[in-house]
Amino acid sequence: MKVLKNILLCALCVLCGSSARAAEEEDYYKLITIPVPEGVVLEVGGLAALPNHRLVATTRRGEVWIIDGAYEDPPVNVKFKRFAYGLHEPLGVKYRDGAFYVMQRTELTRLRDLDGDDVADEYTTLATGWGVTGAYHEYAYGPVFDRDGNMIVTLNCTMGDKLNKNDTWRGWSLRIKPDGTWEPWSAGMRSPSGLGTNSAGDVFYTDQQGTWMGTCPLTQIERGDFHGYAEKQVTRTFELPQSPIKPMKIVEKVPIPVAAKEVPHLKLPAVWLPYRKMGQSATDVLCDTTAGKFGPFADQMFIGEFTLSMVLRVFLEKVDGKYQGAVFRFREGFQCGPFRETFGEDGSMFVGQTNRGWNSLGTKSYGLQRMVWTGKTPFEIQKMEAASDGFVLTFTQDVDPATAGDAKSYTMSSYTYEYHATYGSEEIDPRKLTIASAKVLDARRVKLTVDGLRPMYVHELEAAGVKSTGGETLLHDVGCYTLNRIPAAR
Repeated sequence: MKVLKNILLCALCVLCGSSARAAEEEDYYKLITIPVPEGVVLEVGGLAALPNHRLVATTRRGEVWIIDGAYEDPPVNVKFKRFAYGLHEPLGVKYRDGAFYVMQRTELTRLRDLDGDDVADEYTTLATGWGVTGAYHEYAYGPVFDRDGNMIVTLNCTMGDKLNKNDTWRGWSLRIKPDGTWEPWSAGMRSPSGLGTNSAGDVFYTDQQGTWMGTCPLTQIERGDFHGYAEKQVTRTFELPQSPIKPMKIVEKVPIPVAAKEVPHLKLPAVWLPYRKMGQSATDVLCDTTAGKFGPFADQMFIGEFTLSMVLRVFLEKVDGKYQGAVFRFREGFQCGPFRETFGEDGSMFVGQTNRGWNSLGTKSYGLQRMVWTGKTPFEIQKMEAASDGFVLTFTQDVDPATAGDAKSYTMSSYTYEYHATYGSEEIDPRKLTIASAKVLDARRVKLTVDGLRPMYVHELEAAGVKSTGGETLLHDVGCYTLNRIPAAR
């Protein structure tokens, strides 16, 4: 009973803290709930914006809906029309050149409306042939289009089931050409539910904490990458002639930096999302291409966080040609777990949600909400850039020189995770770092000199003492930077 009481108290604290934070965030990014008609179970699996202020949503129950009126505030004239049905748990949709590309468990399907009545007339199988056994966790996600017009999809591993000759390519991403031919692209994914591109057209995915995954990662996908999930159903495929990855030795029960040096092809995440601090179950990947319509975070990425019903923000940069960067909390208080996001034509963000089988905070089991920037700029760390001896912070508002230039306004620690077959990992090898100095470079930038930077470690910054010139404290004062490479001195 004592353990149960502690769990309940902890949950209550999380809920109360989330509610208070969401109330503050509402000043800058308000949530508008889109009403769902009775009889429509909108467990969103895919979401995309259409021309003329319309949306398309796929549901986990196999339906595709066209939605009108979702941009209204308040949305009193929303209309749903069923475009297609009978699909097998479609967990992604993209719209291009008048066609809908929908990812089912067993195939990538193109849907077309040939007579303009908002009902699909043509269902075309574009790609199929990967392993499917009927096991519960054999989800398929995507597609996203790369810069060359190919499509990337990802396949969930078959968890908790015996190996089967029919589950080949589980835990892989596939690249599908416009003619439907496909090839295995990268491997070692556990439950890769989020897919998206940055403004440069590079493809990224998120995965779920679990076996071989110390916490949730955000990782770029390139041909021949090994993302770390080393269960036999993945590693045995390295022996197949189509595999771009050859059999390799897998080490375990070592820190991530050691594994990165000893496991060939292992691709480190651009950003680790520290467990609980930055959520527990990462989902969709969405780049801000709104050119300022969504606030001061152009070209940054937004990640759905399922369990805690929030959206995270990620700043990325390239060091020595590889991505790394920092993650920040952004917006809490959704009605249940965000699973898919898309930007509308006006720059607002639509967030599709579901929680069936996957627990999340909130009061609903599914739904759709629109997140709108109010025009007020929150006081935030806009960018956290790595330097040879520390970090350069850029803020969204002018900073108070006295607090921003005081090293005592900041604290920092670093840590990593263990690479092993066990479920998840605690933070290991933690170290408190010294902020040697804080130098105000201009009205919005501060250079932190930090003693003891460690490559391939997460560097967690808290800037609780910093204030703006208007006396505001940071809306979110913690950023976690994954320092895969320390830049050379300039």
